[in-house]
Amino acid sequence: MNSIANSATNRTANRAAGGTAKKMGVTVYLIVFTVYLALLVYFLFFSDIFGRTVAFDEYRYNLKPFAEITRYFTRVKEKDYLMFFINIVGNIALFVPFGFLFPFVSEKRNYKRSVNFFVSLLVTVLFCVLIEGIQLVTKVGVFDVDDIIMNTFGSIVGYILYRMVRKPRKNGRRPAGQ
Repeated sequence: MNSIANSATNRTANRAAGGTAKKMGVTVYLIVFTVYLALLVYFLFFSDIFGRTVAFDEYRYNLKPFAEITRYFTRVKEKDYLMFFINIVGNIALFVPFGFLFPFVSEKRNYKRSVNFFVSLLVTVLFCVLIEGIQLVTKVGVFDVDDIIMNTFGSIVGYILYRMVRKPRKNGRRPAGQ
């Protein structure tokens, strides 16, 4: 009888320790996500490197999907690799961390994988539209639908990486603390 009580106590203690580890893990992801967002805001609105400290005189925007993407692929053919890298690769890579970290900080046990993906996708698109809208209104950047497309693609890549990291074990359970 005593071993049954000890076994139940050990299981309860292990669950509590796992819950504490999980909360701590979520806190770490939340801190990393917050730092990432702060750096993202800095580079998108205040960075001298990308000319964000000089506002345009007029509102600038591109509402035609794939117009700028096509233009930058043409620049690669003309051997202008730097502009391609900054605009295409940069816009995609910039949001890979968003797609990877957002599910960790918003993870709910009752979400199915597809629901979690669509929630992450919706939040990404809304966040990108918000960023592009702020750039338009403040005249610090250009509202570009292609940026939204590339940022969203980057976030999807990040979400795929998240799913690879969060892949359940063969018995259907995640490792302790996850």
